[in-house]
Amino acid sequence: MTPATDPTAHFVDKWHRREPEMALAEVFCPPERRPVFRAWGALLHELREATFELSDARVTAAKSQWWAEELLLVARGAGRHPVCADLPPSLPWATLARAVMEQASFDGRPADTAQALQQVAPLAEAIAAIEAGLHEAPPPVGAVAVNLLLHRLPHGLVAEDQARLPLGLLARHGLTVAQVAEGQGEALLRDWARELLAALPAPARPSSLYRRLRSGFDRARLQRLAAGRGFDPPPAPASLWRAWRLARSG
Repeated sequence: MTPATDPTAHFVDKWHRREPEMALAEVFCPPERRPVFRAWGALLHELREATFELSDARVTAAKSQWWAEELLLVARGAGRHPVCADLPPSLPWATLARAVMEQASFDGRPADTAQALQQVAPLAEAIAAIEAGLHEAPPPVGAVAVNLLLHRLPHGLVAEDQARLPLGLLARHGLTVAQVAEGQGEALLRDWARELLAALPAPARPSSLYRRLRSGFDRARLQRLAAGRGFDPPPAPASLWRAWRLARSG
């Protein structure tokens, strides 16, 4: 199927614009597994956007509700969205649907890194449960939770949840989230990256190619942020080299 006729292409492209290193890494996925690899990455991007990234709380509620209903339809083999066409129904989609709704309505602010991870843990656990069935290797829940928090940056700094930055971290640096969003929080963001790096589990064995790649790339992004090199992923040649090593490590 060519990109022009592939109904998932638009959503895969959205995902790849946000995570360009995963587009480079796709070449290491066996062709027969690639539809699921692409569908899962695109679906996670859509769920993350619906749950965390919409500026209007009413739109967040409506879109999260739509996706929760869609996940329940996937469980019946009746999904409507293009990215759901290649996903098997016999997985705990209802649990993921509940977690999406709960996370979308959550309005607490974490006191510290442990609490920030705990707040996203139900969604991370639900994602991990689906991923275990899709890829036949359960990912560490901690790796999924770190991924969710990392990808709140930098866009989430001006969002209602303020990127889930811990209040204790803001107090330690004597800054408000508004000041961080304006570019005054480089030292704070370096510390936040170090704390997320410390929370990122070591690579699991065995592990799926998808999560091995995503966690390896997350580690690289966090290392760059901790070193004061910004939010962007490493250059494409470095990402391709890293993808090759991560693919071989499984």
